[in-house]
Amino acid sequence: MAKTLSLSEVKTRLPELIAGVQVREEEVVVTKNDPPAAIPLNGDEYTRPKEMLDVLGDPAQMKQINRSQTFYRSGKKGLTFEDVFGEPITLVKKHRTA
Repeated sequence: MAKTLSLSEVKTRLPELIAGVQVREEEVVVTKNDPPAAIPLNGDEYTRPKEMLDVLGDPAQMKQINRSQTFYRSGKKGLTFEDVFGEPITLVKKHRTA
Protein backbone atom coordinates (compact mmCIF):
# COMPACT_ATOMS: atom_id res chain seq x y z
CA MET A 1 0.00 0.00 0.00
CA ALA A 2 1.29 3.45 -0.88
CA LYS A 3 2.31 5.97 1.74
CA THR A 4 0.59 9.32 1.27
CA LEU A 5 2.64 12.22 2.61
CA SER A 6 2.43 15.98 2.36
CA LEU A 7 5.15 17.85 0.51
CA SER A 8 6.38 19.40 3.77
CA GLU A 9 6.73 15.94 5.37
CA VAL A 10 8.56 14.63 2.30
CA LYS A 11 11.03 17.51 2.51
CA THR A 12 12.00 16.54 6.06
CA ARG A 13 12.23 12.79 5.30
CA LEU A 14 13.57 12.85 1.74
CA PRO A 15 16.71 10.67 2.18
CA GLU A 16 14.70 8.00 4.03
CA LEU A 17 11.90 8.03 1.46
CA ILE A 18 14.28 7.86 -1.51
CA ALA A 19 15.98 4.84 0.07
CA GLY A 20 12.59 3.16 0.51
CA VAL A 21 11.62 3.82 -3.10
CA GLN A 22 15.01 2.81 -4.48
CA VAL A 23 15.73 -0.29 -2.42
CA ARG A 24 12.35 -1.67 -1.35
CA GLU A 25 10.25 -0.22 -4.21
CA GLU A 26 7.95 1.45 -1.70
CA GLU A 27 5.19 3.57 -3.16
CA VAL A 28 4.97 7.15 -1.96
CA VAL A 29 2.30 9.63 -3.02
CA VAL A 30 3.28 13.24 -2.41
CA THR A 31 0.41 15.66 -1.87
CA LYS A 32 0.43 19.44 -2.24
CA ASN A 33 -2.55 21.24 -0.74
CA ASP A 34 -4.31 17.85 -0.49
CA PRO A 35 -4.47 16.43 -4.05
CA PRO A 36 -1.72 14.04 -5.20
CA ALA A 37 1.07 16.03 -6.84
CA ALA A 38 3.86 13.52 -7.48
CA ILE A 39 4.88 9.89 -7.14
CA PRO A 40 8.63 9.23 -6.90
CA LEU A 41 9.85 6.22 -8.91
CA ASN A 42 13.00 4.17 -8.66
CA GLY A 43 15.20 4.16 -11.75
CA ASP A 44 13.86 0.88 -13.16
CA GLU A 45 10.24 1.92 -12.79
CA TYR A 46 11.01 5.10 -14.72
CA THR A 47 13.15 3.43 -17.39
CA ARG A 48 10.81 0.54 -18.33
CA PRO A 49 7.84 2.61 -19.54
CA LYS A 50 10.16 5.15 -21.17
CA GLU A 51 11.85 2.40 -23.16
CA MET A 52 8.45 1.02 -24.17
CA LEU A 53 7.36 4.44 -25.41
CA ASP A 54 10.63 4.72 -27.35
CA VAL A 55 9.87 1.39 -29.09
CA LEU A 56 6.26 2.35 -29.81
CA GLY A 57 7.45 5.63 -31.32
CA ASP A 58 10.03 3.99 -33.62
CA PRO A 59 8.45 3.09 -36.98
CA ALA A 60 11.19 0.59 -37.89
CA GLN A 61 10.82 -1.31 -34.63
CA MET A 62 7.03 -1.30 -34.88
CA LYS A 63 7.28 -2.65 -38.45
CA GLN A 64 9.46 -5.52 -37.20
CA ILE A 65 7.05 -6.24 -34.34
CA ASN A 66 4.14 -6.36 -36.80
CA ARG A 67 6.08 -8.71 -39.11
CA SER A 68 6.85 -10.98 -36.15
CA GLN A 69 3.21 -11.02 -35.04
CA THR A 70 2.10 -11.95 -38.57
CA PHE A 71 4.73 -14.71 -38.71
CA TYR A 72 3.60 -16.31 -35.44
CA ARG A 73 -0.13 -15.89 -36.16
CA SER A 74 0.38 -17.93 -39.31
CA GLY A 75 1.38 -20.88 -37.11
CA LYS A 76 5.07 -20.82 -37.93
CA LYS A 77 7.63 -21.56 -35.24
CA GLY A 78 10.62 -19.34 -34.59
CA LEU A 79 13.93 -20.00 -32.91
CA THR A 80 14.01 -20.78 -29.22
CA PHE A 81 16.10 -18.85 -26.73
CA GLU A 82 18.43 -21.83 -26.57
CA ASP A 83 18.75 -21.90 -30.39
CA VAL A 84 19.82 -18.27 -30.40
CA PHE A 85 21.98 -18.09 -27.28
CA GLY A 86 23.15 -21.68 -26.88
CA GLU A 87 21.82 -22.05 -23.34
CA PRO A 88 18.44 -22.52 -21.71
CA ILE A 89 16.59 -19.47 -20.44
CA THR A 90 16.63 -18.98 -16.68
CA LEU A 91 13.76 -16.94 -15.29
CA VAL A 92 14.46 -14.85 -12.23
CA LYS A 93 11.53 -13.52 -10.24
CA LYS A 94 11.98 -10.22 -8.51
CA HIS A 95 10.46 -10.18 -5.04
CA ARG A 96 9.20 -7.03 -3.40
CA THR A 97 10.10 -6.60 0.21
CA ALA A 98 7.77 -4.95 2.69
